[in-house]
Amino acid sequence: MKKSILLFLMIFCSFTKELMAQTFQIEGQVLDSKTGNIIPFASLQILGNSKNKGTVSDIRGWYRLEFQSENDSVRVSHVGFEKLNIIVSSLRMNPVITLQPITINLSEIQVRAGENPAIPIIKKVIDNKKLNDPDKLNTYSFKSYNKVVMTLDGLKESPEYDDSTAQILKGGHIFMAESYSEVNYKKPGKKNETVLASKMSGIENPLVAMASNSFQPFSFYTDHIKILEVPYVNPISNDGLRKYEYFLEDSIKNNLETTYIVAYQPKERKVHQLGKGLLYISDKQFAIENMTISPSDPDTNLIFEIQQKNQWNGEHWFPQQFNSIYLAPEMEFEGKGLKVINQTFISEVKINAQDNNTRFGPVSLNFDIQNDKYNWNDLRLDSLTTREYLTYVRFDQMDPKDKRKLNLLSKVLTQISSGRIPLGIVDLIPNRLLRFNRFEGVGLGLGLSSNETLSDFFRVEGYFRNGFRDKGWKYGGGLELNLDKKYDSRLKFNYSQDLEEPGRSLLPRSNSFSSGGDVFRKFIAERMDKVENYSVEFSQIPLKGTRIGVFGSVQDRNNILNFTDLNPTDGFPQFFRASEAGLNLRWTGNESLSRIGNNLISWAVSYPVISMRVSKAIPELFGGNVDFVNTEFRFQHQWNSGNSLNQFHISAHGIWGNNLPLSYLNTGYGINVGQRNAVDFALSFPGYLQTMFLYEFLSDRSLMASYAHQTGPLFRKKAGSIIFAPQLKFFQSFAIGTLTNPDFYDFVEFKTMEKGYWESGIELNNIIKQKSGLQFRGWGLGAFYRYGPYANPSFNDNLTITLSMTISF
Repeated sequence: MKKSILLFLMIFCSFTKELMAQTFQIEGQVLDSKTGNIIPFASLQILGNSKNKGTVSDIRGWYRLEFQSENDSVRVSHVGFEKLNIIVSSLRMNPVITLQPITINLSEIQVRAGENPAIPIIKKVIDNKKLNDPDKLNTYSFKSYNKVVMTLDGLKESPEYDDSTAQILKGGHIFMAESYSEVNYKKPGKKNETVLASKMSGIENPLVAMASNSFQPFSFYTDHIKILEVPYVNPISNDGLRKYEYFLEDSIKNNLETTYIVAYQPKERKVHQLGKGLLYISDKQFAIENMTISPSDPDTNLIFEIQQKNQWNGEHWFPQQFNSIYLAPEMEFEGKGLKVINQTFISEVKINAQDNNTRFGPVSLNFDIQNDKYNWNDLRLDSLTTREYLTYVRFDQMDPKDKRKLNLLSKVLTQISSGRIPLGIVDLIPNRLLRFNRFEGVGLGLGLSSNETLSDFFRVEGYFRNGFRDKGWKYGGGLELNLDKKYDSRLKFNYSQDLEEPGRSLLPRSNSFSSGGDVFRKFIAERMDKVENYSVEFSQIPLKGTRIGVFGSVQDRNNILNFTDLNPTDGFPQFFRASEAGLNLRWTGNESLSRIGNNLISWAVSYPVISMRVSKAIPELFGGNVDFVNTEFRFQHQWNSGNSLNQFHISAHGIWGNNLPLSYLNTGYGINVGQRNAVDFALSFPGYLQTMFLYEFLSDRSLMASYAHQTGPLFRKKAGSIIFAPQLKFFQSFAIGTLTNPDFYDFVEFKTMEKGYWESGIELNNIIKQKSGLQFRGWGLGAFYRYGPYANPSFNDNLTITLSMTISF
């Protein structure tokens, strides 16, 4: 009995001693000793009694460690800084750690062939991408606090240390904004964000919240990391293994887990759309715990650093913190470049626990501002810094007149993004001011539209224009009813007396790689019909990326046959009325729309894009005297594979009926004007045939397909401000068409394409690149050749030399 009591007391005392051991925590921050900037993702390893424990500082540079003895020490390290050992007693007195920056060259680190320990780790991350990718989860939801700061590079956080160049800021930043949002996601790709609260310095502009939503990707597990729509090859992709070098810099243990710190950079002579940075890889499912990426090209105009911290919740890895830093040295104020910092902190994460009643609308970003419901001090992870606080103060103390002017300017810039310029209760429509084609010459006009200031439910607009060459007036107007904002349901009534090019595409307008060619195609048009048009259309977006429209129209058309000296065939409908009813459909994969007032804005070009149109001309309805069924289809897709770019395009058209008007026949897919005068220069445009002449072919049923592949730069050389970075681009195109009863149109000069039209081409783009503001403009040359049944007898007549122009960061 005594032995049992003694044993119990010994066990009890031992357990009590463990409980009474003095454990304590230290929280602090890791900073750059030279600049005072925070150092995210610094590794802190405890050396001593708790030597198997450690942590990594978060995006704000903050850390938290638990110790059992003041005699322990901490090893602090980060790539690009000297390692530092600190005694815990010293750390307890001053928890702010400063690291000394050093210059390192990762390529000087020697890794013998077959022995690079980083490669097996990276391969395991690639193998586990689907397991760890948050966008592969069935559902998730979270709340996010977002902060955007626009400032000057080099400003110290303490205003008293600033020089005179920043005095105009009165101790603050240029601008800052905060927002609080709720995000819901459902696989595959259904995502809605609702902004619940927003606070901005001096202005009220939802465009800022939209922009902050696109600073960096949510998931880092795709093959390409898109930074402002520039696709950087992901280091954790199979193509990344061929283009990057990896270096195992360190490892840190925390309880039973190990985090591997891997640095990556492009292999020698490779910089195009490649990044550099650090990967913090957990051995728990070999997931990305933290990641940084910045551009490797020293001459890029897109200077940034993207940081992301992910967290394990017991079942899944999920993003927790984001930080984006963008620098525009070309936009400077007294020697200091413009700097934009965006931080996002995620909370209240729910995974695979979404209510089945959650409905996902087609608009990705919506606003339901309820500022009175939220306390910003509760939403912020940290208090505002002195400079951030003074930014709000400066705008709050601004003269009311100046503040009104600033908000007016902000509103104007917002409306411009949707193609309108506000002038009180009306908007100026810029694309109605000037028009140019080879029929009208220069056309000057004016277009006005009411806006939400007058009514949120309806919009009235009108325009007029006069051409200098044809001396004719064109005009029109319409009424649009905004029936439902959630699905963008609209009912439009329009009238116009205008010109339309015969054979032009009637598909709904979409933004794609052929948009430049579509604009240029209107520019070179020289055949026109006079058209008086009455139309009504109901359209909406029932599903994400899908817009459907049902329309009816009555058109009185007059073919202007100024391009032929022959008289039309008997029975040819030169003057006719077409009473049509039809359906429009456009689907855009991965489209992300944001609403500003009554307008929807898409920040990025998305693919694939499918467009369709079907209509039926009904004879005797409202006096209609033609009868046909008209269909049109277009498919476009663009994708990246490594550093190369791929583009695929299909266009198809078919019309069925007797004695069809010339207005609806396809006039070919050419964009070559024959260089008949100095104005008709040859530019290359994807989605068109470069060697086919304008109006060369005529078809009632036709199809055109093309594919283009562009490589990465063949080499890269710099001479002063000029960069030589040529990229090869290969083209292959094919077209075919038929025409029923071609004799009916024998008063017009044309060919038919029953035997198939072939064209191949090659371009050398970006032979020369030169900086222009925030962008690089590139120039190149190309050669396209037509062959097959419709080749010309002369080699020179089959060859078209083109000029290519590119814009990039």
